[in-house]
Amino acid sequence: MALPRANRLSLRFERERLTKTGKTSHGQFFTIVSVPVGEIHESPTIPHLAILLSKKTASQAVDRNKIKRTTSAIIEILLPTLPSKDYLIIPKRQVLSENYKVLEEDLRNLILKIGH
Repeated sequence: MALPRANRLSLRFERERLTKTGKTSHGQFFTIVSVPVGEIHESPTIPHLAILLSKKTASQAVDRNKIKRTTSAIIEILLPTLPSKDYLIIPKRQVLSENYKVLEEDLRNLILKIGH
């Protein structure tokens, strides 16, 4: 299932702010950029997320979609525990070949490291 609309972050308008002012943390399977919630959001008390995935990471659309679905499912589980910030989540290619529980643990550790 996709992220709720209230928790989505549009990269079209926010990507530059996230990459220039964000705090970055790298894990084995994900990279996360975190920034305090922007003033343009209607609800500044909830976390906003975006997943950035390029053709360089996975050349086939099937693989990119699988990575996005897996990442979204993990985020959906972790959403209630996320602090109110804007997050840019960048999955790495190894997400395709790794176990779901390992990916969830890696993302959870990254969020704890950067979010609190």
